[in-house]
Amino acid sequence: MERKGSGFGKILNGYKAQINYTEDKRPAFRSDRYQFTVVMPNLNYVVPQDVPQCVPQDVPQDDLDAKILALIKKDNKISTEKLGMALGVSYKTIRRHIKAMGNVRYIGRGFSGHWKVENQ
Repeated sequence: MERKGSGFGKILNGYKAQINYTEDKRPAFRSDRYQFTVVMPNLNYVVPQDVPQCVPQDVPQDDLDAKILALIKKDNKISTEKLGMALGVSYKTIRRHIKAMGNVRYIGRGFSGHWKVENQ
């Protein structure tokens, strides 16, 4: 308890940096004479209900590829996580599709990089 204030800013700033953060999901801090409690809401709890949980194998995935390309052309610094959220699929599905497309490459590393679409 002597240093209880040392990590408040780190926790709050870490939450604010997340994609799913809203003010109603802000961490809460409580303390009394005997204990200290931090309530950290799950940012991934609300899942859109209109997202299909499984896609049949006979459904063409070219539509997903076209949507991925459109979003990359709109913002070439978009992350695979944000692409997945926008399209209602996991980031692993996005990575798998981008790898299969062959004409999309990520240039650079991390946040400083960008997507490049070849043969436009």
